[in-house]
Amino acid sequence: MIYKKLFLLLFILFLVGFLWTVTIRHNPLVKIGQKNSLDVSITDNNRLAHPLVFFDKDAFYRGVEEAKTKNKIFIDHAFGGIVPHHLFPGFIITDFFNRLSKQNPNTIILIGPNHYERGDYHALASLYKWETPFGTVDPNEQVIQELVKNKMVQIDENVLPEDHAVAGMMPFIKYYLPNTKVVPILLSGFMTEIDTQILSNELKNYVDSDSVIIAAVDFSHNLTNQQAQEKDRTTLELMRSFNYKQLLSLNNEYLDSPSSITVFLKIMQALGTTKMEIFYHTNSGELQKNDYIETTSYFSIAYYKL
Repeated sequence: MIYKKLFLLLFILFLVGFLWTVTIRHNPLVKIGQKNSLDVSITDNNRLAHPLVFFDKDAFYRGVEEAKTKNKIFIDHAFGGIVPHHLFPGFIITDFFNRLSKQNPNTIILIGPNHYERGDYHALASLYKWETPFGTVDPNEQVIQELVKNKMVQIDENVLPEDHAVAGMMPFIKYYLPNTKVVPILLSGFMTEIDTQILSNELKNYVDSDSVIIAAVDFSHNLTNQQAQEKDRTTLELMRSFNYKQLLSLNNEYLDSPSSITVFLKIMQALGTTKMEIFYHTNSGELQKNDYIETTSYFSIAYYKL
């Protein structure tokens, strides 16, 4: 009888734990703008630094040499941009940041997908510095503190360094923009359009002549070259028409962060900076001259005032 009761108790505890885990995964505890019981006081100026985890040395330096040779520039002042976070097309990322280096912004708001849906908030940020082969990237503590205070983000120093969406961008930023500070934010794929509107309303206040927002997002996944091209045409049309409802309904065959692109585009719309310049649109199959392998597709785009 005792064993039966003990077994029943253990089963109940297991069931409660399982249901709690599922709830966290599919409905994060706290949404944008809601009170966050895990808020912490931010007072320590002696920040630790996240170690370098994501760096493809060969792809990086090949990209640096290509960007140096072409040395392209923006046609106007860029207020925002979209780049891949997959490090394979390093030349696409170096091209963008080489262009941005001429503008030399003080701050980059860097958003990307929370690939593994870790953490318990729709938007996660970091106050740590970031180690790179070229020195450390500093956070813009003032902006991040304000976002925490306004319940827009939660600090999570465990999730961000283990997700390549923003961590992989840090070497590019330090190499081309050694004095630029960052506001790195991972966004959940479970954000609603209301969530994206609340966050974009806040973030737009920090995008100006001396600051830019960059969405580090990869597009179609696990498709052939032709299939990827078709999906990308659909996604690009939805982006051009600012069809947020449809964008947020897309899956990984189209892009890996509808939330990031929606927040980004809402900010561009609010600022009147919706003039697009597309530098690159390609995919890993096309780059490897193989139309049949599973691919990841990439866009590099800058946004200017109309």
